[in-house]
Amino acid sequence: MAPKLLSQSLLRVTVNLNQKIFVGFSGGPDSSALLHLVSKVDSKFLGNIKAIHINHNLSKNSSAWAEHCKDFCSKCNIDLIIESVHINSDGGGIESAARRARFEVFKNILEENNQILLGHHSDDVAETILMRLLRGTGVEGLNGIEQYRKLGSGTLIRPFLDIPKKEILNYLKDHNINYIEDDSNKVNDFDRNFLRNEIFPLLDSRWNNFAQRINSMSHIVQERNVNYTNLFLEKYGELVGHKIDINKLKTLQESLIIDVLRYSINVCNLAVPNSKIMKEIIKTFINSDPGPKSQVSWSRSDKEEPGGSITYKNGFLLISKK
Repeated sequence: MAPKLLSQSLLRVTVNLNQKIFVGFSGGPDSSALLHLVSKVDSKFLGNIKAIHINHNLSKNSSAWAEHCKDFCSKCNIDLIIESVHINSDGGGIESAARRARFEVFKNILEENNQILLGHHSDDVAETILMRLLRGTGVEGLNGIEQYRKLGSGTLIRPFLDIPKKEILNYLKDHNINYIEDDSNKVNDFDRNFLRNEIFPLLDSRWNNFAQRINSMSHIVQERNVNYTNLFLEKYGELVGHKIDINKLKTLQESLIIDVLRYSINVCNLAVPNSKIMKEIIKTFINSDPGPKSQVSWSRSDKEEPGGSITYKNGFLLISKK
């Protein structure tokens, strides 16, 4: 029997077994537990399920990992797609570049109504929130990781977001499942690895289930953010967009001006700047008299989202891609 929490995690989320389902499969513990669990569905649905393994070509073991994934999928009676990519960090870090490459492959494969399942768990939520806090996130960043979101023409689903890592490891142990252990996960030069390997065990020793506590907070923040967004857009939605009337903007208090800018930048699908850049935007365009040469630009260090730029023209702030 699968541990209760893992079984219930798949029951709680909406996965349409009548549509194509892909499982992002690295061969690591999280995706191995997810794929094994998914393979236990009614056999009549197995034809709708495929796994995708991305060979990032970053390790001398990459080929061996691909072979492991082939064997694993064969035992689970799941078809496997293997895609090879070559990573160019472009100054944003190897981890972020690898993630972008993975998601680009997923987007290219997914067709309308297709679903892709990923094995992110509650510890990943806590790591992401702490990383954002250290980077200087706004309140939106405390939402954590989305359980559902559009990806290309399909939908990305993360069934394990409420499940702790230790529950996944227990599942693997109980079912005698072999999985890949990537040595790079032990290298604390990467910020996320440092949090995972050094900081989280220390915090968990003092505050039991530390990651779940952050996850619970994240759910509360998500609900509050949805409520605030609805109320905010109802009152100030006419200002939100790629072109903002600066005279109307200046009638608001500074905290509301910042929110108009944040929502507008989000609408433009750009990375939201940190608080330091926001202060520069306020100084340049609100507290001063801007001119045609006034400009504030920003970028996100990990390149996950494109950077942006704000300029002034004929009484309007114009938001564009950097």
